[in-house]
Amino acid sequence: MADLQSTNRVALAKVREATFGVIPANPAFKAVRQTSSSLAANPQTKISAEIRGDRQVTDLILVGEDASGNVGGELAFGVADDDFEEALQGTWSNSPSITVVTADTEISDVAATTLTVSAGGAQFVAGMLTLTQNLPTAANNKLAKVVSSTGTSIVYPAATYSADAVIPVGASVRQVGFEGASGDITAVTAGGNGLACTAADFTTFGMVPGEWVKVGDGDNANCSFAGTAANNDFCRIASVAAKKVTFDRVPAGWAADTGTGKTIRVFTGDFLTNASTKRSNTIERQYLDHSPVTYEYLRGMTLNTLAIEAKQQDIATYTKNYIGRDAYLPSPMARVSGATDVAAPSYGVLNTSTNVGRLGFDGSVITGPNFVMQATININNNLRAQKAIGSIGAVGIGNGEFNVSGSLQTYFGDPSIYQKIVNNTLTSYDQRVGRSDGNRETIVMDLPAIKMSGGSPSVSGKNQDVMIDAPFTAIRHATLGYTMSVGRFWYLPTS
Repeated sequence: MADLQSTNRVALAKVREATFGVIPANPAFKAVRQTSSSLAANPQTKISAEIRGDRQVTDLILVGEDASGNVGGELAFGVADDDFEEALQGTWSNSPSITVVTADTEISDVAATTLTVSAGGAQFVAGMLTLTQNLPTAANNKLAKVVSSTGTSIVYPAATYSADAVIPVGASVRQVGFEGASGDITAVTAGGNGLACTAADFTTFGMVPGEWVKVGDGDNANCSFAGTAANNDFCRIASVAAKKVTFDRVPAGWAADTGTGKTIRVFTGDFLTNASTKRSNTIERQYLDHSPVTYEYLRGMTLNTLAIEAKQQDIATYTKNYIGRDAYLPSPMARVSGATDVAAPSYGVLNTSTNVGRLGFDGSVITGPNFVMQATININNNLRAQKAIGSIGAVGIGNGEFNVSGSLQTYFGDPSIYQKIVNNTLTSYDQRVGRSDGNRETIVMDLPAIKMSGGSPSVSGKNQDVMIDAPFTAIRHATLGYTMSVGRFWYLPTS
């Protein structure tokens, strides 16, 4: 007797389409980490209106087909990168990186001072701070400061690395920040809070307005501001010039500091903002208990909504909703020709206790007395399936208004949030979640302009804490020009 299909044996994967609703040739399906899925092809039928003398129905006629549904998941670094890009309809602006796809090719040699690469070395400029990973010699996997580069080499200070002659698939070098010369980077307040320099050129390090950066390296005392410890924290960039980076968000206590004798480090990441580039996918579902395995394909699947939820002492979760073209069921239901597999990122799931680095409201960290019990961010692209004569499925997906909303449920410790609700005050919300181990990979979600749309203190009965549920709507930031951004840091110091 054959085994019945178990939910634990249903695998989900997807591949980006070049043409809406068309499965790419030789598709490389990227595995999707999921907690649930309600994806379905929904046949649209009509009963024949033909009148028969025997009162019976002549036929049930297939007239159309919808493809749609939800996928639930637990938030982890890297897992939702494609989802963020599709939900915001933007494109990740990535820091320079080289990853070995073919052994001993993209990076072919590691010497004491030099990484030999096949191409792309010139994108790593002097002063950049890089992270090497998955090199054969464990001690070679570390931070290092670039001295110079060419198209085929990245040069570091003497005795930075031990020799590695054969470089495996998955080894990589990636910019994660930059480091100034001794005493060159200073913290300033005149003309706006920010960083200034004399020898370096800030415009060469890939920073853009709106991006969050981490100033200082608490793991290396010589790489942080000593005179003003408060400066060693996250800041948001307002503008970038060769000799000054101006911040519009700084930590409380920011002050001028000459950084005398310090080689100040600043950590940067990849950056994404909302735009208007729709992307569709073919989603593959495998029923692995079937013998042979059954394959189902949903084509033209375009991400409509993305909901991110954080509850107190829980796992950070997200739910995405797709609208698509149709379903394709091979006959027999075998895998499409030339398909290969790409593993999902393996980073650990993030919790809402030790993995939340910051909840920021109006530019400041939310702490007591208004502790947060629950926070949500909801992205809605207001997509619509476009139907036409001559097609059983959708002929396209229409774009709609980009809406971002959310809510904060907080203790009513003081009236500050309530005042912003009543006064329709323009404020902001940002959320940082990341690992507290390994390289402390981190995600930053920022809504630079929001208005609270309701909420008042709730007195629900005896022996209860007074809470306030504060829904909000994000709007276009007048200066930055976008509604939402997402940043990802591949490395952060412990403090």
